[in-house]
Amino acid sequence: MSKFVQIKTELRDLAMIKRSLDDLQLHYSEDSEYVHRWSGRRVQTPLLVRDGYLTFGLRADEEGVYEVVGDDMQMARIQSRLQQIQQRYAYHKVLAEVEQAGFNLVEERIGDDNVIRLTVRRWQ
Repeated sequence: MSKFVQIKTELRDLAMIKRSLDDLQLHYSEDSEYVHRWSGRRVQTPLLVRDGYLTFGLRADEEGVYEVVGDDMQMARIQSRLQQIQQRYAYHKVLAEVEQAGFNLVEERIGDDNVIRLTVRRWQ
């Protein structure tokens, strides 16, 4: 039997989450309702992500940290997508912090292991 689940994340910035989804070419709708297929439970979400048969929502908890809401039967696929979203989120967060600190991106490489390596430099 399928169950409604919530997964905590460390994502906090909605604009960066959207940018990450755009990078991954994931379709999403804003201010939508996630409906759990089997229980009928309805949850309002700022973002509802659809990727083929995969559907999950992202909503902020009382502390402003986003959590994923979805179906436990799709958990493996949700977690796989969530890892990709978190990587892109971290990428954009690092670039924003680097720019704020006065550094410039010099080089970006993606290794065979899909690890993103950034080289930054500050000219004085």
